[in-house]
Amino acid sequence: MFLRNRHRLRVRLVLMLGAIALFVLAYQWGNQYQRRSTELPVIRGLLIRPPASFPEIELRDALGRPFGREDVAEGWTLLAFGDLSRASGQLAVQRLIDVYNRVADQGALRKQLRLALVATRDDPGLARDFAGLLPALKILGGDAEQIDRLRADIGLGGEDTPAIFVFAPGGYLIAFLPETEGGAAMADDLKAIHASEHVLLSETP
Repeated sequence: MFLRNRHRLRVRLVLMLGAIALFVLAYQWGNQYQRRSTELPVIRGLLIRPPASFPEIELRDALGRPFGREDVAEGWTLLAFGDLSRASGQLAVQRLIDVYNRVADQGALRKQLRLALVATRDDPGLARDFAGLLPALKILGGDAEQIDRLRADIGLGGEDTPAIFVFAPGGYLIAFLPETEGGAAMADDLKAIHASEHVLLSETP
C-alpha cells in the first residue's frame, strides 16, 4: 500500500511540475509577444507619426483610367515623383522596381504591392512605355494643380527627388524612404513596416 501511494505521489508531482513549467513558458511568451506587438519598427527611413491620409484627388494612369485614394487604400503603395524624360524620374522608377524585386520572398506583401510614379511632366507616350515595364507599376498624371497639392499634402517640396513614400492599406502615409537609401535597405524597411502594420496604423482615425 505504501509503495502504491508513493508511485501516485510521484506521478502527481511530475504533472504538477509540468503544469507550472507550461504556465511559466506561456507567461514569458505572452510578455515578449505583447512587447513586440506594441513596439514601432526600427528602419533607416523615416516613420510618419501619426499616419497621414492620401488626399481626395484624382489622377489618371497611362491608359487614362482614374486613380485616387480608393486605389491607394486597397493595399500597399510605393509612391514617387519624377519627370520621365530626365534622369531623376528614371531613377525613381528604377528604385521602385528595385524594392519590388527585393521583396519577392514576401508573398503576402508582393501580392498587395503597387508601384506608382506621379509624372511631373505630361508625356503620354513616355508614360505608356514605362508603364509597360511591370504590371504592378502605375505611371500617373494629372493637372499641375492637383499634383502640386499632392506634393504639399505629403510634405514634398518643389524639386524632383527619387525618394519613395510608403502608403499602407487604408490609404495612410506611414513612411518616407529618402533618396540616399539603397535598394536592399529600402526593402528591409518595407518588410519591417509590413510586419508592424497593426502598430503603425493604431493611431489612424
